[in-house]
Amino acid sequence: MRRAALWHIVDTIGVCIAGANPQEESGQAARRLMEKWQARSGSMIFGLDASARPEMAALLNGALAQALEMDDKHGSSLARPGSTVTPAVLAVAQANNMSLTEVVTAVTVGYEVMIRLGFVAGDRFLERGYHTSSLLGAFGTVAAVGSLLKVGAEDIVNAFGIAGTFAAGIQEATRTGSTSKILHGGWGAHSGVVALDLATAGITGPSSVFEGKFGFFNCFLTPITGELDFAKAAEGLGTRWYLPETAYKPYPCCQLLHAFIEGAKQIREELKATGKPLETITSISCQLAEPGLTLVTEPKERKAAPSHPHEARFSLPFGVATTLLYGDVDVESFRPQRLKDPEILRLAELVMSSEDPDSDYPQHCPAIIEVTSLGKVHRRHIRFHPGSPEAALSQSDVLDKFARNSGWLFGKGARDIGASLMNTENGSLESLLRQVGAATQSADAAE
Repeated sequence: MRRAALWHIVDTIGVCIAGANPQEESGQAARRLMEKWQARSGSMIFGLDASARPEMAALLNGALAQALEMDDKHGSSLARPGSTVTPAVLAVAQANNMSLTEVVTAVTVGYEVMIRLGFVAGDRFLERGYHTSSLLGAFGTVAAVGSLLKVGAEDIVNAFGIAGTFAAGIQEATRTGSTSKILHGGWGAHSGVVALDLATAGITGPSSVFEGKFGFFNCFLTPITGELDFAKAAEGLGTRWYLPETAYKPYPCCQLLHAFIEGAKQIREELKATGKPLETITSISCQLAEPGLTLVTEPKERKAAPSHPHEARFSLPFGVATTLLYGDVDVESFRPQRLKDPEILRLAELVMSSEDPDSDYPQHCPAIIEVTSLGKVHRRHIRFHPGSPEAALSQSDVLDKFARNSGWLFGKGARDIGASLMNTENGSLESLLRQVGAATQSADAAE
């Protein structure tokens, strides 16, 4: 368990660094914000030679972690603890000179609490247009940082109540390409830290924050369809662990697209093997479940021709077309120049979508994709999205991902740095952060 937690921590550091790339809007914004938020002593901003107060570092690192849609995600709970719990714990731990052992324990606590709260409502938050990172993230952060700082039970209860007041996060940005969605991870991290500060200073919150008539779930989900599953949330707490089931995301886009990318890769190879150029494709059919279907296919005109990188990351037509044309999806796939690629746009126009009545979403994000070429239908049914327990990424895959995410900063040594961080289990947090900081300073000096 502790080893799994450390790997998720290092994965989060890598996706933060990817978000801090100056070629990304998130990286450019981070540099402008640090002109205002820079602190002489504080917590590290990953990918920048800069630091800020811990609650601001949690906000910015959480946003950077979610910026390119590569932060980890647990399946059926829809929780994304890597971009909420982990940035908060690292920031507070660094500010308080905590050990790596304490960090790993706190991160594990936060993952479990956030994931279990996700079980209560299932996919109903998404159905209503909310995003779990900023809704549930603050609660996971309160539990994690409260554990880290050994905060008393009464203060944690009050902090949960305050976090319920801070809860927010609407999904409209996924329909427009605006980048406010990346703040959801950061807000979950930030508001949890602030809620704890307020609680320990004497501000109180309702102890009935979860089950109350005007509590968190009732306020965000009324009218509630079906029962809220509080029993599943509590079952096996402390003995049944969900952190190891949390998926690493291999592609920098919405997880709903990942199985389609795998299917499109396979079909692309089949077309090549049978001598069929992409020009012979006449139709592309995709099936997936609601409420995810609407998220990545509407508004139809914008999804077929996204005008902004973040809009493209939530476009099923763009993701499938890009894979068929280039054979893969990576951070380069969402650069502005790719959005104008005429062949991608032609293929994207061919994509039609419908609901998959047999999908087990949100447990998994399966894909059914059919590509018609010269009258023949090439079909793939990808039942398990990449990164899920049934299609898990190997440790080598995770290191490769770290290298891709941080290569812009660390150069050819990026994978070795990732491997070194993964092997600091018995070391100190200071040692881990020193490796990242030294590599960052060295890279900045070389520019």
